[in-house]
Amino acid sequence: MFEVLSIQWKCSRFAVRAGIAVLVLTAGLTARAQTSQESSAPQNDLTKVSIENLMNINVTSVSKKDEVLSHTAAAIFVITQEGIRRSGMTSIPDLLRMVPGLDVAQIDGSRWAVSARGFNSRFSNKLLVLIDGRSLYSLSFEGVYWETQNLMLEDVERIEVIRGPGATVWGAGAVNGVINVITKKAKDTQGGLVSVGAGSQERGLGEARYGGQAGSMYYRAYAMGFDQGPGVGVGGALAGDGWHMMQGGFRMDWETSGKDAWSVEGSLYQGDQHQFENFASVTAPFEQTIQTQTALSGGNLLGRWTRTFSDRSGMAVQVYYDGYRRDDISLSILTNTVDFDFQDRFAAGSRHDIVWGAGYRATADSFDNTFQTSFLPAQRTGKLYGAFVQDEITLLPNRLNFTVGIRFEVAPFSGYQAEPSGRLLWSLSEKQAIWFSASLAARTPDRAHRGLETTEVVFPGQGGLPTALTLSGADDTNNEGILDFEVGYRVQATKRLSIDLATFADKYKDMQSIDPGVPFLSNNPAPLHVVIPTFFGNQIHGRGFGGEFSGSWKVNRAWKLVAGYSILTQAFEANPGSVSPVPETPAGNSPRHQVQLRSQVNLPRHFEFDQSIFFVSRLAAQSVPAYTRADCRFGWSPTENTEVSIVGQNLLSPRLLQFVQHDAGISTEDTRKGFAKITWRF
Repeated sequence: MFEVLSIQWKCSRFAVRAGIAVLVLTAGLTARAQTSQESSAPQNDLTKVSIENLMNINVTSVSKKDEVLSHTAAAIFVITQEGIRRSGMTSIPDLLRMVPGLDVAQIDGSRWAVSARGFNSRFSNKLLVLIDGRSLYSLSFEGVYWETQNLMLEDVERIEVIRGPGATVWGAGAVNGVINVITKKAKDTQGGLVSVGAGSQERGLGEARYGGQAGSMYYRAYAMGFDQGPGVGVGGALAGDGWHMMQGGFRMDWETSGKDAWSVEGSLYQGDQHQFENFASVTAPFEQTIQTQTALSGGNLLGRWTRTFSDRSGMAVQVYYDGYRRDDISLSILTNTVDFDFQDRFAAGSRHDIVWGAGYRATADSFDNTFQTSFLPAQRTGKLYGAFVQDEITLLPNRLNFTVGIRFEVAPFSGYQAEPSGRLLWSLSEKQAIWFSASLAARTPDRAHRGLETTEVVFPGQGGLPTALTLSGADDTNNEGILDFEVGYRVQATKRLSIDLATFADKYKDMQSIDPGVPFLSNNPAPLHVVIPTFFGNQIHGRGFGGEFSGSWKVNRAWKLVAGYSILTQAFEANPGSVSPVPETPAGNSPRHQVQLRSQVNLPRHFEFDQSIFFVSRLAAQSVPAYTRADCRFGWSPTENTEVSIVGQNLLSPRLLQFVQHDAGISTEDTRKGFAKITWRF
């Protein structure tokens, strides 16, 4: 224990020293930048955007309506397009490292673990992720396949991230957070864009997009692809986890009659994903780690119609289809989802602003089962029905608002549930507010918890008889529940400084457990072997506490700093009378402390210098030590329509381990890497 504490303390000191070094270097550069004339500022001058404007960005994810971020009664963080561009990141999961309270870790070259306020895993089942309102959370297989969620990041308007429950408006998957990626309207992406890049691990990256107008309709179409080389496994050997993807898509937007707006968008993708997988068999050598290839393909199509009656009244209808296929050595999956959603907003007098809606989702899946992993039945269609209503009540105009709402759902495996919430916003002044919230949310069982049968490990047992440890779904698996309380404070202290604080206390019940069964003999498949079964259950309960801080400081006209910190404490125990062991992973798969510091500097002659430092404390359940990651980006705009970027990542260490997913094969150490990219707009 003392060795681990020593390592963590050394990493913490190193992070502080690295941060100080960056600040000293940046201060020197900005001193020179301040002496330059204003005409030499780059085209996209972030520092010309005031902190006040950044705090007053409109967000829609909390209440499914436009509201100002600074007066929103929720722990919400927004990644803007300028933040995306200057981060140097090339994927959505990496971008999410900026958000205090989110835990982002790369497992290998193509797989990530992303969660909010704990419970991190390859498939985090308490976090809802959406792109333009299309849910990426699968009813067939819990969690999100992050490797297939690729977009042209230049077309992303913003990413809204809610920490804490959002189930009242978004449904049962939104237990500990909601991530909503919002893309730009086609009107805002007119003209052409071509971007190419390459680097030490990004062996090739290419993107092309063109937007135009046909009458009253605006449109854009894009194509993109990349080829990423293998990383390094624990110990220094090549991990064999290279992968490549190709994707294309479009968006069309138009308006009719001045009140109606229409939007249609869609995309198709195809790729191959390489990794090492643990493969079990009842014949010697029983357990092997082999390199596999997963074929990935899928597509989606979304249509949306909105009608605006007034500033406080309107309706929207959205329909989408989403399908994907994954083929690998242990399991092949084919999933098709159709979703319908209706929403209406109206004012009831001067004090009530009501939003209500209803939705339906059907997911049909098909599995090609193997001894390693199977689902019973192999084909099934799950249907989800839901409706919600939420009322924002003005208690004191411009001072005190109370929002109360409830959602009713009928889920495929657990039936009916209700998820209420209440939020109170007290505006102390135009520039500061305190908010309080209380919510009930549920994580419903999915196909895995009811129909999964997987062989975890096989070993020679007594007398040399093969013995298999298995994990199966159970018919009595039920909802996991959370009761959440939050308090937050926001203040725009000066025109240059803003601060956002959020604290929370959570009570969890009926959490997922792994319950032991009675061993038995089986001859399917041959030869005869012993099966030691375990089953999904709901025999764990616990508590969680924590807080998150974010702050933005515009040091001067050329320099901006953004800082973040989060702390998380969780404890779990078995229900009274239960024989289920309490796993370390709910609390031990997420760090207790996280620190972020980002610096953005505008230099003379259209140069930019951006740095990021991320400190993550150790993962107790995985023996993953604390680490510090530092990234750096140099940008240059030689002309108004051209941008060159040189990016270095993980500059403080040749290799670092971020996450170990024991059922996902060999984890990869993140290496020091760099790449260059040039973007041309026309």
